[in-house]
Amino acid sequence: MLQEGTRGFARLAAYFHSGVALAALFAAMPALAQTSVTAPETPEEVLVTGSRIRGIAPVGSAVLGLNRDDVVASGAVTSAQLIQQVPQVFNLGVSENSRGQTGGSSNITYGTGINLRGLGPYATLTLLNGHRAVPQGTNGQALDPSVIPTIALQRVEIVADGASAIYGSDAVAGVVNLILRRNVEGVETQVHFGTGDSYWERQLSAIAGHSWTGGHVTLAYENGYHSALSGRDRSYFRGDLTAAGGGDFRVVQCNPGTLTVSGVTYAIPAGGVTQATVGSLVPNTSNKCDNIKDQDLIPEQNHNSLAFTLNQDINDRISVFAEGFAAERTFRFRPALTNATLTVPRANPFFVAPAGSTATTETVAYAFGTQLPQNTSVGYSRAVQAYVGGDVQLFGDWKAGAVFGHGVDTDYSNDYHRINNAAVAAALADTNPATALNPFGGPNNPATLAKLGNTLFGAPGRGVLQTGEVKADGSLFHLPGGNVRLAVGGEWQHYTLYTGSDGGFPGAETSTRFVLGRTVRSGYGEMVVPIFGPENALPGLQKLNIDVAGRIDKYSDVGSTRNPKVGVDWMPLDGLTLRGSYGTSFRAPLLTQLRASSQGLFVQNYSDPTRGGAVIQGVALSGGNLNLVPETATTRSFGAEYQPAFLPRAKIGVSYFSVNYANQITSYLADLTVLNRESQFAGTGIINRNPSAATMAALLAQYPVLGGVIPPTVLLFVDGRQNNLSTTRARGWDFDLSYDLPTTPIGDFRFGFNATYFTSFKTAITSSAALVDQLNTIFNPLKFKARGSVAWTKDNWTATGFVNYQNSYTNNLATPVQRVDANTTVDGHLAYQLDNNSFSWLRGVTIALDVTNLFDKDPPFVNIAQSVNGGGGFDPTVTSPVGRVVALTISKKW
Repeated sequence: MLQEGTRGFARLAAYFHSGVALAALFAAMPALAQTSVTAPETPEEVLVTGSRIRGIAPVGSAVLGLNRDDVVASGAVTSAQLIQQVPQVFNLGVSENSRGQTGGSSNITYGTGINLRGLGPYATLTLLNGHRAVPQGTNGQALDPSVIPTIALQRVEIVADGASAIYGSDAVAGVVNLILRRNVEGVETQVHFGTGDSYWERQLSAIAGHSWTGGHVTLAYENGYHSALSGRDRSYFRGDLTAAGGGDFRVVQCNPGTLTVSGVTYAIPAGGVTQATVGSLVPNTSNKCDNIKDQDLIPEQNHNSLAFTLNQDINDRISVFAEGFAAERTFRFRPALTNATLTVPRANPFFVAPAGSTATTETVAYAFGTQLPQNTSVGYSRAVQAYVGGDVQLFGDWKAGAVFGHGVDTDYSNDYHRINNAAVAAALADTNPATALNPFGGPNNPATLAKLGNTLFGAPGRGVLQTGEVKADGSLFHLPGGNVRLAVGGEWQHYTLYTGSDGGFPGAETSTRFVLGRTVRSGYGEMVVPIFGPENALPGLQKLNIDVAGRIDKYSDVGSTRNPKVGVDWMPLDGLTLRGSYGTSFRAPLLTQLRASSQGLFVQNYSDPTRGGAVIQGVALSGGNLNLVPETATTRSFGAEYQPAFLPRAKIGVSYFSVNYANQITSYLADLTVLNRESQFAGTGIINRNPSAATMAALLAQYPVLGGVIPPTVLLFVDGRQNNLSTTRARGWDFDLSYDLPTTPIGDFRFGFNATYFTSFKTAITSSAALVDQLNTIFNPLKFKARGSVAWTKDNWTATGFVNYQNSYTNNLATPVQRVDANTTVDGHLAYQLDNNSFSWLRGVTIALDVTNLFDKDPPFVNIAQSVNGGGGFDPTVTSPVGRVVALTISKKW
């Protein structure tokens, strides 16, 4: 295990070739021999998310924060797991265990994105120390927080309010800022090992820092791993849910399979069938089986990540810094066993014709099972990001700064055992009994089978992001309420994505590569005007601040956007602050939404409500759309923060949010429940039942088949290409409460509560469709999510308990509609620091025990069919199939 972590570190060191950051880092190493002094003031002390003006919290918007203690107590193995614990974050779309919603189909390297308010995985902007970083994924999707070691996080700040006027594209639902530790002195190491039912995880990490006169350096490294979790290891994940009161969603692609001749089905018996035993076939019967049971619910993942910060004061007026990260993540995902609906011609020597049949072809719904190797997906995501910059003190409190960033991300996903459609057709048409394919339950020649599951598929992606920022901020003049402060700046981004696809089979591989690029030039300004303050406070007007911000972004490919934001903070009395904001935001299309890296047809199983939820095979088309325009949003918020004088250790925060989100780019490629909303697609051509043979012939002539075997009769066609279709209107409230109990003889107590409560979540699937309230329905935001905590400290002991709550909701994909139970889980953290131990080598050691899902509660039962994107007895978007995990963590400060 240690060797594997060492090898990962070596790969990262070799890969971290961007140069500038490492050069600066190692140039500072001689200073490590100097006498240690108090760490200087660093940019971290003035970095506040949501405002471009130094030291000012965003006016009109609330900031949710996770500090270093929260990170330690969370028990999270990755930074992504840490952020997923926040109630405002929803697991819809881009995560390792749920890929059925927007963005999921392109998440083939199993990364994790942050989805604030359930508005989409690309509607949240994730920053590193306030700067954009190169996105991950073969399609250049979004920054995966897992690239940052958890041991390197000082805090995470979340502004769940539109912020495009401050930061530009993607900040529709808000901003998440990952802020690195800077003032570490000495060395900290940590070993974490956790285990659950058929699952285990580990984390090895270290951080070192040193200060010298005017400067500081910090370097952190982490190796993390978790095993795969197979569907075989969770009893509630199954196709037949009748025992729990649900439906039977098993499929007919079995072994032995189901024969269809002239529209009549026949279950092939266990021993197979030949023409001599054709009398054993019973009309109007079929075999049913659970093919997806063998797939992984969570892939195996291993990651190595490194992060560093370096700052140096050149003199009293000039300071420089460098910071960045390097990360590598590998994955292995085992999918369902290979199955297909085969067309068998009469020339096949094993052809079975029921008495009186004159059919020249027939179909067999068939599962190859272990006859073909499992089509396991493997791949990696590697990212490097470095920044260099500096600040100059100008005059008064004015300061100017510049930052240059360079990032490279390389992703690859491949599998080697997809169905070879041409070889299958040839084997079925073969007239030689020794080499023809027999799908009727008999044995098959291994040499024949070896040719059927050897198609390769690879998805590469290499993104290069270059950024430049210049800004200046300071006070303009003084008012009785305080200083009027201004920030102005400009930004430049250039992003290049090298993408495409690999295919074919051994000896006949083919590759398609193309380059996509985009340049963005931006200018912004932000002004804070204090109308009332300490010098001119009046009753009811203790403080009144107004913040006005605006930004212009000019894209080389999708035009220009202008976005304003106005925020107000009003303190009518001491301890009570009222706030409100109004602004517009936008999100530019991903380059691969304009032009997809792979465009083709996929054979998929869909849940069909007209058949009681039974699964039918359909064909979906993937692809981009050059006519896409940016998504746009109008956001409003207001709220209050109260720190009552009679409870000086208490803080009560409440905020209302309103988001009107239009022109949303959607694709229904990964949505295997799309038929449940079929009526809303009328007239769009997205859903086409029983497409004509001519229509399918035209599609097959134009697009390659990228997955599965096209059935002889296609019952369903879904256009899964990208389109500006959807509209969302979201309304609700956020709550953030904390209270530090005065010190008691038994220790110190701290209580915390964070929750989000939606009042409505209305969506229109197309521009012409009516808005429908989807709140509290499956695969949409829940009405109420909350996480409460109680922390206790005494002497060297620390304990924290967490309660996570998600309300009940409606499963309207089931017939009849199902009410899914609420879900409550409990997590715990207990730690003891050995500072007073008489053994010197134990001083600085902390031993912690973490338990996730303390009572090992299974996910609530959900009556939905299994799919390759999760589901089948439970809802992977709101619950984890892992269950209880008990982990031991040992850390030491040197």
